[in-house]
Amino acid sequence: MDNIGYLAISRAALLQRATDISSNNIANANTDGFRASSAMFESLVVDTGADSDMREMSYAIDRGTYTSMDEGALQQTSNPLDVAITGDGWFGFLTQGGQTALGRAGSFLLTAQGDLVTPSGDMVLDEGGAPINIPPGSGQVEIAQNGTITDERGGEIARIGVFQAPDSRHWTQLGGGMMAPRDGVVDLVPVIEPRMSQGFVEKSNVNPVTEMTRMISFQRQYEAAMNLANAADDLRKQTLSRLAPK
Repeated sequence: MDNIGYLAISRAALLQRATDISSNNIANANTDGFRASSAMFESLVVDTGADSDMREMSYAIDRGTYTSMDEGALQQTSNPLDVAITGDGWFGFLTQGGQTALGRAGSFLLTAQGDLVTPSGDMVLDEGGAPINIPPGSGQVEIAQNGTITDERGGEIARIGVFQAPDSRHWTQLGGGMMAPRDGVVDLVPVIEPRMSQGFVEKSNVNPVTEMTRMISFQRQYEAAMNLANAADDLRKQTLSRLAPK
């Protein structure tokens, strides 16, 4: 395959990945706390050595995935166990697979044993990184702005942890709105003055209309790249056919 063919194929491959990322964003448009992602591309200019206008060619290079940290809209649920973070910070979770992760989805439940968990069963962590347990008989709990949980008699039970997540734009998404560094190691550093709202959840920050527009654009560019690759291949075949001995 000639340089034009490689150029078209490299572009098509990255456009396919960008389409997959947008598709995942749309699929999670209703996932609480989800952060939209986008592909990061970079150009690599190569000297072809040709003595013509095609001396330099620019190839697309995959530089990873970028995650938007814009806050999602808050939705009131009036559920006393639902909590939304306002401003910086992330909830800490211990997944059922034993991994520590961070996320912004604050729709919580109580197990029969009193463990505070997500709908999928992942444990919510306190400010010290330990799972939170609300003893049976605590009644309807109150959650203060700083995350302090008190029972119906005013006794303090625990404080929901809100942690820093530096460089989280380049973390790996684990599903359910949760994220973790690529090496899987989460350093739980509490936010000094967290702000939370009881009875609210933060929705996804995905804009479905924007993502659909991107997908249509990516698909059209992908088709154009593949048409260019096919045209280059057809030209190569025609050239070889004409040069072949009769």
